[in-house]
Amino acid sequence: MPIISSRWCKASPEGPEIHAQAVRLQFLKGERPRLLSPYLPALEELQGKRVKQVGAQGKAFLITFEGGLTLYAHMQLYGRWMFGKPGQQHKTNRQLRLSLATADQEAGLYSATQIELLNAAGLKKHAYLSRLGPDLLDPGTKLADLIQRIQNKQFSGRRLAALLLDQTFWAGPGNYLRSEILFCAGLSPEMRPKDLDKEQQVRLARASLGLARRSLKTKGITTPAELVSEAKKGGQTRRLYRHWVFNRLGRPCWICGVPVRKEEWSGRRLYRCLECEGGGSREMNFQDVE
Repeated sequence: MPIISSRWCKASPEGPEIHAQAVRLQFLKGERPRLLSPYLPALEELQGKRVKQVGAQGKAFLITFEGGLTLYAHMQLYGRWMFGKPGQQHKTNRQLRLSLATADQEAGLYSATQIELLNAAGLKKHAYLSRLGPDLLDPGTKLADLIQRIQNKQFSGRRLAALLLDQTFWAGPGNYLRSEILFCAGLSPEMRPKDLDKEQQVRLARASLGLARRSLKTKGITTPAELVSEAKKGGQTRRLYRHWVFNRLGRPCWICGVPVRKEEWSGRRLYRCLECEGGGSREMNFQDVE
């Protein structure tokens, strides 16, 4: 069985990567997996118990067992799940932190540094989970939820460059989604929520939901299908057609042809097209956003 570390999961995981791995972990549901972790002896409490639910919130995985205990694992910057047959050895220099195995499949969590066993009360007051904003990959998250967040005075004076990396604003975006969201919404990283008119608020919310969900469906591609098709016909590689601006330093903007710039905002690289910013949304054909 192949390892899940495909091309789109090699960098620091963002919302789409996390939720894709949560889907892959669904094989545990209804099973009584064998658990192993050299860092959490308390896992003995879970041996022989059935998995009731598997999900993700932000960058955290939540695996709930019968009896009410939940296994919490945060991916941080470098966490990675790898999948295979029980006992299969993976070619990696990463350190195994946790494994869950059924009769025919095994999931190993590597490099993640935060693994906890929580009861219902612990989940409710957890320092990370309790502060998360609306998750862009949660099917229940709507445009109205994000617009309400934009209008919250708590966030009104912060620049979008920093805010879109803050999981308490809304959960999901990381470095590549930040650049893509700003480009597609036609907004500059200097802007703040209080600077946005109603149309711009909708564009920001719509781009955030649409791009995150598209990335999940397409294994990390944020450009639309028609652009990808034309790029492939022209012989371009996935690395070049995957994004609107992210990781495309010096290459022509897909809209206006001006070379894409690379800057540093909030200590992280950000890609932008100065010619297109401020001119409205670049592309908003997101069918599953409402």
